[in-house]
Amino acid sequence: MDTEADLPRSNVRRIVKQKLTELKGTSGSDIHLNRDALTALGESARVFIHLLSATANDICLDKKRQTISVDDILEALEELEFSDLISQLEGDIEDHRLDMKARAKKRSESMKKRKAQKAADELLAEAAREKEAEENNKERGNPSADEGGEGEGATASVVAAAAASDGGKGEAEPQEKEKEENRDMDVDNQTAS
Repeated sequence: MDTEADLPRSNVRRIVKQKLTELKGTSGSDIHLNRDALTALGESARVFIHLLSATANDICLDKKRQTISVDDILEALEELEFSDLISQLEGDIEDHRLDMKARAKKRSESMKKRKAQKAADELLAEAAREKEAEENNKERGNPSADEGGEGEGATASVVAAAAASDGGKGEAEPQEKEKEENRDMDVDNQTAS
């Protein structure tokens, strides 16, 4: 027996207990398997996997292909006279595909949201740097082209661009608060001068 090709005992135990629990309708705590039974189940599953994959491979080669597909597995089950497993397996495969599509969609949306947030953060940081440079110029007495409240408009356009990069999905609200805070700081700076 090749220990590298053995199925993990914990997985075999979990699968067996889950199935027996389904059949008995009780908790799995009263189900015990001795080591030899667990080894026999694991070895049986390994042999079945080898038989099924070899048969599917033969079917695949007969069709002059090198990659085994789900249809090859289903045809192999039919050929090995396990056709009663096919309908359940088809349902499980469809559920798996739907689950994978949902995960991919969720991951894609998450990536888009992170990219939009990063772009918005970069725009806000750029606006903050511009505003700081503008304030430094005012303190030094250097007039800037943005004097007269136009600097605020530049910040507002950056905030609007950040909101647009988010696709209008509600991320502009924190940016609006920051815009108001900047406006309040400008008013405070003007009254202090």
